Amino acid sequence: MHCAYCQGLFTRNVLWRHIKVCKLGPEGFTPKPGKNRVQSLCAFAQPVPSHISKALWKALSLMHGDEITAAVKNDSCIIQLGEHLLNKGGSTAKHEACIRQKLRELGKLLITGRNVASLKTMDDFIHPQNYMKMVQAVRHTCGYDSEANTYKTPSLAKKLGISLMKLSKLMKAKALIAEDHCLAQNFSNFQEIHKERWCELISATAARNLEESKWNAPTVLPFTEDVQKLHAFLNKMQDELIKQLSAEPTSKYWSELAKVALTQIILFNRRREGEVSCMLLSAFLSRDSSDPHDDIDWALSEVEKKLCRHFSRIVIRGKRGRPVPILLTPKMLNAVELLVKNRETCGVLKDNVYLFARPSAMSHYRGSDCIRSFAKSCNANSPDALTSTKLRKHAATLSTVLNLKDTDMDQLANFLGHDIRIHREYYRLPEKTLQLAKVSKVLMALEQGRLADFKGKNLDEINIDPNEEMELIDDDEGRSEVEDETYEELGEAMQEESPEATQVPPLDTALISLPERKKSLKIPSVKGKTHAQKRRKAWEVIEIQAVETHLKNFISSCRVPGKLPCEQCIRAEPSALKNRDWQSVKFYVHNRIVAYKKDLSHNV
Repeated sequence: MHCAYCQGLFTRNVLWRHIKVCKLGPEGFTPKPGKNRVQSLCAFAQPVPSHISKALWKALSLMHGDEITAAVKNDSCIIQLGEHLLNKGGSTAKHEACIRQKLRELGKLLITGRNVASLKTMDDFIHPQNYMKMVQAVRHTCGYDSEANTYKTPSLAKKLGISLMKLSKLMKAKALIAEDHCLAQNFSNFQEIHKERWCELISATAARNLEESKWNAPTVLPFTEDVQKLHAFLNKMQDELIKQLSAEPTSKYWSELAKVALTQIILFNRRREGEVSCMLLSAFLSRDSSDPHDDIDWALSEVEKKLCRHFSRIVIRGKRGRPVPILLTPKMLNAVELLVKNRETCGVLKDNVYLFARPSAMSHYRGSDCIRSFAKSCNANSPDALTSTKLRKHAATLSTVLNLKDTDMDQLANFLGHDIRIHREYYRLPEKTLQLAKVSKVLMALEQGRLADFKGKNLDEINIDPNEEMELIDDDEGRSEVEDETYEELGEAMQEESPEATQVPPLDTALISLPERKKSLKIPSVKGKTHAQKRRKAWEVIEIQAVETHLKNFISSCRVPGKLPCEQCIRAEPSALKNRDWQSVKFYVHNRIVAYKKDLSHNV
C-alpha cells in the first residue's frame, strides 16, 4: 500500500511504522494507534476509482483491508448498491457503518460463490438460470447443516435474501433506463423465482432456527433495587463532577461528567443507548424551551402543570429516522449546559458535532460502555441486567401493573419509540405537553422505585410532585399473617353481609355517617388461621369521622393503607378508636374504596 504523504510503497504490516517517521507528513501530526487506522488513512488518499463516488470511497476506506473488501471494491453491482444505500440514507457515520456491513455480507457471499458454485460476479447471482447455485452459495456462507436442517448464522441468511432482492430491483431499473428490455426481463424472472422459492429453500428454516433459539432463553429483567442503586450512584457522582469541572475545567472531569450525564439520560428516559449517544450538539442548542401554552392548562391537573415546567424536552433522531423525545430533569440540564460551556476549553474539537463527544477525537462516547461500567461500580446485585434494552423492557413490563387506558399505553409506547398501531384521535394536546406532563410521571415513579404504589391507576390519576419526595410505606410491615391469603375473601364477605357499607354518596360530599348496624358481621373461617370466627362490631359515627379525618387521602386515591398509617390514625384519635385495631381501620378503608368505585361506575 502507498503512503498517503510520500507515495512510497510499503507492506501493510509495517506501514504504520513508516507513517510515524515520514518526512513529508504534516507537522505536528500524530497518527492514531493501530494498523487498520493507518491503512484506512492511506486507502482514502489513493486515487478514487472512476466507478465509485468520493463519498462512498471514503466510507469503504474504513473497511478492514482483506479479500472481502477487495471483492466489494471490484464488483460493480455491489458498488452500485452501496451508492444507492448512501444516497437513500445520507452520509452519517452510523449509516455508513450499516452500509459497510451490508456490502461485506455480499462480499462474503461473492467469495463463497466463486469457490463452491462457479459464480464469478454478483451479476451471476441474480441471473434466473443460476438461482439454485445462488442458493447453494448462500447455504454454504451461512453454515447450513443438512442433517440437522439448521444454520449457524440464520440471521445472515435472511439478510442476504433481502439484499439480493434489492440488488435485482436496482439492476432492473438500470436496464430499463438503458432500454435493455431483455436484461430487465431476466431480473424480473429472478424476482419471480425468488418470491416463490426463497421461503421454501432458505428463509423458512432460518426463521425457525431464530425462533427456536429464543424459546428457552432466560428472561432477564433488572431489579428495582438495582435501578435505584444506579440512580443514587449517578446522582452522587454528578454532584461531585459538576463541582470539580466548575472549579477546574479539564478533559478528565469533562469526560467523566459526559459519561455520567449520558448514562443518566438513557436510564431516566429508558431510551435506546445508540439514540442518545449520537445526540447532536445542535439538537440540544435548538431545543424548545418555551412554556406550555396557557390555553391548554385547563386540560392538565396542578401536578401536571408543574411537570410541564419542571422538565426540558429535546427531540432527536431515533430508529428508522423517527423523531423521539428526551426529557431532562433540572439537574441533568445543568450538567449538560456545563458540558456545552466547557467543550473547547476541555479539548473537544470544534468540528465534533456530537453532544457527548470524546476530547481530541471526532467520535462520541458509547452509552452501552458507560452503563456497563457504572452498573459494576454501583454494587448492583445483577449488573448484567442493567442494559438499555433490558431497562426498556423493564419499563414496559412493569407498566402493566398500572390500569392504563389504550390511549395512555399508546403514549408510553410512543415515548419509548415502539410501534403504534394507529394514530388515535386522543392527541388533542400537543405531543410535547403529553410527554412532559404524563409520561414523565411514569419515569419518575420508576426512578424512585414507587411504581407499585400507583397500581390500578391511569396516567391522569398519578400524582408526583417533582419538587417533593413522597413518603414510602413499607408494605411488608403493614402486612399481617391473615392478610396475604384472606384479604379479598374477607372484604367480599363484609360487603355481602353489610350492603349499606357500599351504598354511600361520593367522596366530595360532607363526612359520611352510616346508620347503626343491627347485626354484626361474621368473618368466614379461614383454614389454618387463628382469626377464624372473629366478630366485628358496627362502626359508630365518631369512629367514622376519626378515620375519615386522617385517612381520607387514601380513600380518595383508592389506595389501601398499610399498618403504619392505620396505627398513626389510632394514636391520633385514641378515645374514638379505642375499640379498634389497625386491621379494622384498614378493612373499613378498603370497603369505602370499593363503594366509591362502584358509585363511580354507576354514575358512568
